[in-house]
Amino acid sequence: MQVRWHMAEIKSSIELAMERTKGLTFTEEERRKFEEERERRVAQALILQYLKGEMVLRELERKRREATPTARKALDMVLVESLEMDAEALPKVQEAIESWLGKTNRHLVQKMKDLTVQWGQAVQKRKKRIKAQLREELERRGIRGSAVEPNVEASQAWEKALRELQEEFSDKVSSLREQLLGALAQVD
Repeated sequence: MQVRWHMAEIKSSIELAMERTKGLTFTEEERRKFEEERERRVAQALILQYLKGEMVLRELERKRREATPTARKALDMVLVESLEMDAEALPKVQEAIESWLGKTNRHLVQKMKDLTVQWGQAVQKRKKRIKAQLREELERRGIRGSAVEPNVEASQAWEKALRELQEEFSDKVSSLREQLLGALAQVD
């Protein structure tokens, strides 16, 4: 529902810009930049719809196939930029990238899956360590028992650990993004 509003907002922004610039002439470079920005916003809205489950992969693929080369590039960029170590979005991003790359780039798809597994293992290891620390802290306060279950995700230690993990994985993710963009540029 919210994505549709964004699409309407984008459209009305474009219309307003066109009304304000009536009678003005644009250079070819300005037109190209304006069109690229419009395509990027549309791509962001489409990818957001897909990631939220408001659009199925088949529909997103159809829109990509029907898109102009620059709009396709914008879709690819936005999708690859969405590749974050985020448990909710990651499976959908992987699904789309794997589908778009097809069988020609299995090594990149495998690299993406391996990175996901590494991330998951690192998260679980940190979670376990923080949970133990929180339990010790609760015991020092006299709170103990089998029913005591620390809420790791609500702790400041967890927020800090996540930031550290994201920093730790940022170079690997950036490298993978570049490789994926290069591979997607070859696939049409």
